[in-house]
Amino acid sequence: MRPLFQPKLKWVILICLLGGIVAFIFDRYRAKLWVEAGRFYNLLQDPHRLKETITSFGPYSPLIYILLQLSQVVATPIPGGAVEFLGGYLFGVKAGLLYSMIGSLVGSWLAFGMARLFKRWAVEKFVSPKTMKKFDYLIGHEGVILSFLLFLIPGFPKDALCYILGLTPMHLGIFLIISTIGRIPGTLMATLQGAKAFEHQYKLFLILSGISALVILVFYIYHEEIHGWIKKLNEVRR
Repeated sequence: MRPLFQPKLKWVILICLLGGIVAFIFDRYRAKLWVEAGRFYNLLQDPHRLKETITSFGPYSPLIYILLQLSQVVATPIPGGAVEFLGGYLFGVKAGLLYSMIGSLVGSWLAFGMARLFKRWAVEKFVSPKTMKKFDYLIGHEGVILSFLLFLIPGFPKDALCYILGLTPMHLGIFLIISTIGRIPGTLMATLQGAKAFEHQYKLFLILSGISALVILVFYIYHEEIHGWIKKLNEVRR
């Protein structure tokens, strides 16, 4: 016996319900929402004001930070490393890493789900044509190991990869596992830097920053070669 609702139909119903709620709220509070949206965008450009704003929420600061990390993955123009650094600075290594990973996990799931539901329309909204063209070879098959390697590469556009993988047959559970584990090294390094800066351990902070800069520089210099190797590996595995 078939289930009452197919999985895709459930998503459509959920999105329609949420869309109706959002449309009602937007229509009722349109003017205020535009003002607040402008303030939020300006806030993202000022790290000092952003820190003050987050800490002003007291016990709710972790939730606000998680929402910030989530929105960074899905849409906002600020780099993930800056947000993760802020997490370490505000909450320390353990809590900062935990909150960052929760935000990344939920944000990755949303990006993947949007691409899975709205197909290329959603991807074209949040992924540049250049990035899309560069990684279109991933579309059409899973490439789990290759995708995991891409998540591990420092400086790689991981948020864009979440949207692109939403166009593949990859299972959601597999995607969440590889995207979460693949983000841990970079997130941990950024969180450590933020924590050490807060503790005024500037020597260790500079060492960590130097290591990060060196690793990113190496991958930046050889990114075409690394990407070419991954692409060839993908062709061999087919």
